[in-house]
Amino acid sequence: MKTDWRRQILHWELVLPLLLAPAIWWLFDKTPIDRSLIAQYYDAARHAFPLRDDGFTQYVLYGGEKFAVVAVGVAVLGAFVLSYLVPYLPRERRRLLWLFAAMVGATMLVSVVKHQSPLHCPWDLAEYGGYAPYRGLFDTLPVDITPGRCFPSGHASGGFAIFAFYFAYRHTHPRTACLAVFAGLALGLLMGWTQMMRGAHFLSHAVWSGWLEWAFLAVLARLVPPYSAASGLWPMRHGG
Repeated sequence: MKTDWRRQILHWELVLPLLLAPAIWWLFDKTPIDRSLIAQYYDAARHAFPLRDDGFTQYVLYGGEKFAVVAVGVAVLGAFVLSYLVPYLPRERRRLLWLFAAMVGATMLVSVVKHQSPLHCPWDLAEYGGYAPYRGLFDTLPVDITPGRCFPSGHASGGFAIFAFYFAYRHTHPRTACLAVFAGLALGLLMGWTQMMRGAHFLSHAVWSGWLEWAFLAVLARLVPPYSAASGLWPMRHGG
């Protein structure tokens, strides 16, 4: 029964992004929600986003969010190193290494996709004082326009990387895993919203970043589980 339950969870984790993808595409490509949300941060008289270079937005929000995510990654890596020194940590070593590699891999994947994307940042679009035409997710650019390389949101990917904790702890600490989902959603959307306020990204850029990372982590956790039977962590479950 436990094996069947775990298999059902794995199927759900993999099927979820496939089910959500059409809805996300329709919401952001077929409705004006992206432009409606970002309009409140654009000054039409100045043809600019006033918060783009605002000290609080740029250094406290943007910089602080990035620092928080890096701090989490450093803490995980530090715990992995300590697993060679602290008696009770060796059994967690594989999970900690997986967790760090998963966070780095998820954010790197978003970065790779972003640098191949033709879509532009809002502040580069003609309707917001820039030069490029607005294009949907699957639209092509005119041949004389340089690709924008601005989709999905790299900044938001740091927050959504917290999803890795869900996949690392979902079978042994289910409450911790659930908290990780909510924390990843909250931080990823907050970081995406910060960039939207600055005119760097539409909200859809952040949502697709979260979608891509969840899909990546779901596949990674299935191909390379965060722990093995030999570790003593599988299939035991503890409160978390």
